[in-house]
Amino acid sequence: MKIGVNLFPSLGGSGYLATRLGQHLADRGHEIHFITYKRPFSLMWEEHSRVYVDLVDNLDYPLFEDIGVPYTFCLASKMLKVTNSSRLDLYHVHYAIPHAMSAYMAREVSGAPYVLTMHGSD
Repeated sequence: MKIGVNLFPSLGGSGYLATRLGQHLADRGHEIHFITYKRPFSLMWEEHSRVYVDLVDNLDYPLFEDIGVPYTFCLASKMLKVTNSSRLDLYHVHYAIPHAMSAYMAREVSGAPYVLTMHGSD
């Protein structure tokens, strides 16, 4: 399968869990696309032939200095771009806000199903 994974790319916690799970799935022959705003910490020094990091586009507009970048929409847009270019079969998203919201929007356009893993604070 070709799986898109949304995560917070942190040193530990859910980001570590999602990254390691993706690496193990890649070891079993799946193609994994981590779709996030920066390279996951656990992948800083590792390369894997079936693991890709697709970075969400940063909107650098003066308007967003006060209200913040609409990350949910930027992420959904990137998910669709990766789905179209890599033919993703499934999204695995970690955290309801913002990742499940983005996955829902991407699914409505692409038809790709998603699985949500909640980590207790969402």
